[in-house]
Amino acid sequence: MKTHRRPLKGEIYAVHTGDYAGEMLIFIEEKTKNFRFLSVPIMENRIVPVESFNFARNTDIIKYVERAPEYVLQASIIQYKHNEKSNNRWE
Repeated sequence: MKTHRRPLKGEIYAVHTGDYAGEMLIFIEEKTKNFRFLSVPIMENRIVPVESFNFARNTDIIKYVERAPEYVLQASIIQYKHNEKSNNRWE
């Protein structure tokens, strides 16, 4: 059985199958039993329940790629926060 280790900030996962196949997910943070990612190249925020992430990782729906360089992580965090503000402006 594979590990259920929490992702670390800046880890990149490739989505191999499903609706988001072809996307790369950069881990940003964990909040309320969800993992939050910035999806590239489309630059959208993705919120994934912890259980769904673990299932996807254990069944090779997603696969670990690498840890992002610090400058990529910082740019991703800025974009993620920008998206969060943009998504809430109509509420």
